[in-house]
Amino acid sequence: MTKKKEKQQVKPVDKVVISPLAFRNELNKLSREDLFIRISNLDEDDRKKAWTLLSDAKCAEIIEDSGSPVEWFLEMSTKKESGVISVMDEEKATDLLSLLDQEKRVMVMEMSGKSFQKRLRYSPDEVGSIMSEDFILLEKSTTVKDAFEKIREEAEGKDNIRTIFLTDKGEGLYGEVDLLDILRSPGDQTLSSVATTSFPYVSASAKLSKTLEWIKDYNLSSFPVIDEEGKTIGAVTRQSLMDIVEREMEEDYRKLASIGEDKNMGVISSMKARLPWLFILLGLGIIVSSSIGFLSSLAMGLAMVFSFQSLILDMTGNSGTQTLAVAVRALSGRDLSWKEKLTMLKKESASGFISGLILGLGAILVLFPYIFLRSGNGALYSLALSVCISLSLILAMTLSNTSGAFIPIVMEKIGVDPAVASGPLITTLSDLIGASSYYTLAYLVLKKVFHY
Repeated sequence: MTKKKEKQQVKPVDKVVISPLAFRNELNKLSREDLFIRISNLDEDDRKKAWTLLSDAKCAEIIEDSGSPVEWFLEMSTKKESGVISVMDEEKATDLLSLLDQEKRVMVMEMSGKSFQKRLRYSPDEVGSIMSEDFILLEKSTTVKDAFEKIREEAEGKDNIRTIFLTDKGEGLYGEVDLLDILRSPGDQTLSSVATTSFPYVSASAKLSKTLEWIKDYNLSSFPVIDEEGKTIGAVTRQSLMDIVEREMEEDYRKLASIGEDKNMGVISSMKARLPWLFILLGLGIIVSSSIGFLSSLAMGLAMVFSFQSLILDMTGNSGTQTLAVAVRALSGRDLSWKEKLTMLKKESASGFISGLILGLGAILVLFPYIFLRSGNGALYSLALSVCISLSLILAMTLSNTSGAFIPIVMEKIGVDPAVASGPLITTLSDLIGASSYYTLAYLVLKKVFHY
């Protein structure tokens, strides 16, 4: 068989080789289902050609049927994207827009000429991204009687009407008034007379992480959200903020465990997410085990020493993990200054030292009589080993706490997510710190000082 014939038998790549008009006619003849299949079989270059030839409505149908709409949507020109968004179902268009970055989202929304929820104009880490238009805004000069009528008109479909926000001739946020206060007031009284002008509010561009810090101090169901001009553009509920906190805590937990972010991922995907860290930890574990083996050889002949290894390692690991959780939470979504980071580092180191001191003193009181009764080596040996364990707890917990706070700071500095990288490292490092502290002190105290 000649090379020419071999070439003819090779299945050709699915490329568009017909004229644009013929290609458009071919696509328009297909049903919605067949059109989706045809588009799916095209490579990226030919899909881009198809987007320019198909109508906005046809493109919208394909995007709605796609399992990963963002990839295909971003293959279109900005003009085409805005046209597709303008003809899509509003709910689906909103979901699609929320997946785009803020700059792209705002550009497409403005070009589409369609009115979308204001929250789409803000990035996911800003308060505006979770605000709701479920609020009622009235003029402060409105009488109680007129307020009832307006509340009835606007309340349909809105749940957040316990607090009414007030404006002064539409120029900005003036105050707020509780619905119960309106019910108790005479009909000819103005809302401004029963309103309060001292209340918490939040800017739409404020960072969610910083807002959560102070908003928890207020026992309010909702907060008004203002724009750069001070006008009320939405409301954020306490419940929505608590939902954000819960999601962040779950995300941090999954990162700390290095198990990925998708709780519904399959076995293979889950394995791929975990294996890289497990291989790294395997290497570190070998180093740690070798170090522990060398250090423990220093205490050979002291049988009771090995009995308390797990106690030191467990307490060191627990202390380091607790500190790590505090540090990651402090760094998450916040831009801490070096002074604040140094303060946190000092605080956690002091916490480890004090905790180790208290636990160490308690260990002496409990372990001295136990070792004395079990070892049969006399009071001096029992006291020396108890003191050795106590000093090990103080040293190991201080170093472990310091590491638990220091590692996330370093990871953040080099551009690695502290929640992902710090968890596995501190677990392994805590074992090394605990074993090194314990066996080194055992060697110095028992063998070098007391010559056991």
